[in-house]
Amino acid sequence: MGNRYIGKLYTLCEWIMRIAYLNLLWFFFTLAGFVILGGSPATTAMFAVTRKWITGQSDIPIFRTYWKTYRNDFWKSQILGIIFLCIGFILYMDFKFLSSPIGLNYSWLKVVFLILGWFYLNGLFYVFALYSHYKLSFVTYFRNAFLMCLFYPIHCLMMILGCIFIVLLVINFPGLSPFFSVSLLCLWISVITHNVFSKVERQKKTKKMDNLVSE
Repeated sequence: MGNRYIGKLYTLCEWIMRIAYLNLLWFFFTLAGFVILGGSPATTAMFAVTRKWITGQSDIPIFRTYWKTYRNDFWKSQILGIIFLCIGFILYMDFKFLSSPIGLNYSWLKVVFLILGWFYLNGLFYVFALYSHYKLSFVTYFRNAFLMCLFYPIHCLMMILGCIFIVLLVINFPGLSPFFSVSLLCLWISVITHNVFSKVERQKKTKKMDNLVSE
């Protein structure tokens, strides 16, 4: 009994170290790319690592996997970052306008803004997760992310609530930020999105089987 609990404690400590190490890698490689150029590839590489963890490959060499993805997808991932940065800037300016005295006359637009913000956040999560799972065109990444936001609202809500919890945890315990902030968010998003991807794959297989039976 004692050995079993010691084994579980060891596994827990091992996962804590992995998550903390991944978080430090994200900060280092983001800064290495002067933040603007480093943010997207660092995030893409982090999703690549968490994807392998979620799919049962917990013993992968973290640094080697991270560095390989960071290096290979450095420029391609910049496109994703630039697109979301531009969309985020537009939404931010809209929010500033709606918060101004002039914008108060268009209060009905706040509902539209909230809906757009919902799709933006979840789309951001899904696009990076999709990028780490599949090799698709950029248009397909954004289309699939939008469709998943539309057809899996419960999973989107779970992602948002989980992220809010993690952010509040880090705010209340700022000492955790260097070790358990971005990587913990990424791991949570990877768990939820992988669940969605698995459902989509099962639905595709079921549809294929139905077509074969009908033939």
